Amino acid sequence: MKRKRKILIVEDTEINHQLYRDAFENAGFEVTLLANVEENFYETIMATTTDIISMDLVIGNSEHDGFEALRDLKLYPKTKNIPVIVLTSFSEESKVLRAKELGAVDFIS
Repeated sequence: MKRKRKILIVEDTEINHQLYRDAFENAGFEVTLLANVEENFYETIMATTTDIISMDLVIGNSEHDGFEALRDLKLYPKTKNIPVIVLTSFSEESKVLRAKELGAVDFIS
């Protein structure tokens, strides 16, 4: 039996959780959803085998935002090669460039 690919979705807008879960599960992924990059974000990353990460960059009122989390992910040996797709509601060119400079493989607005 073929192993399901695993995706970690970091999204603070609760109304999007079921939409993203349904879309990615229908595409054949096993989904883990986190509402922010605080609390158990790094523990979840380190404790699981994630094939891809979909992350919003503006996450609530967090002091530790998605840009910092993306930078950190690319520093850890276990996570530096995991592709990160930014899925967000903004499309400012400077933020797109910054996310790609930090290691995002794609940016969907």
